[in-house]
Amino acid sequence: MKKYLKLFFSLYAAGVVLGVLCCNFYIREKGYQTSLLPVYLASFSNLTEGREYLFGNLLIKRGTFFFIGAICGLTPFGLPMAVASLLWFGFLGGNLITLFLVEYGLKGMGMAGLCFFPQILFYVPGWLFFFFLVAQMSQKSWGNRKKEASDYKAYFFFLTGTLICLLLGIWMESYVNQNLLCHVLEKWL
Repeated sequence: MKKYLKLFFSLYAAGVVLGVLCCNFYIREKGYQTSLLPVYLASFSNLTEGREYLFGNLLIKRGTFFFIGAICGLTPFGLPMAVASLLWFGFLGGNLITLFLVEYGLKGMGMAGLCFFPQILFYVPGWLFFFFLVAQMSQKSWGNRKKEASDYKAYFFFLTGTLICLLLGIWMESYVNQNLLCHVLEKWL
């Protein structure tokens, strides 16, 4: 697990660096548009009244990705899916950090940290363990390795635990993080 954690964190960090660089390049090329960050915050402001809608929307999006990834874990495509996903999530995080920094300065860094609050508690451990499971099971499909019934049982058992962790992250993002961001946006901005 330790070698996978190093690999996963380095892939995520590479994605963050790419996200920051691409966002900076875009801002230099096109000029800073004040409409970039409000696109992110507009979806937030419309959904503060409908937290159940936000929970359902996130459940569908994250759940679809989870089940597609779980199926990929049963095939040789699981490891490339995990690598691409970590790079993409890092890229999105780097973009968000850069937009908050450009728009609000150092206050924006604190706001970006609050946006990542539920990810730190539940998403990061849940997704990292999910990618570990997918990569492990996927590597058993490579070569002539044979998967046994115990491999499938362990895979689905630990996927169930990961799913519970991700559901807690969705709940945090839908209910707790929304209240926190509302309070911060009212006080700081």
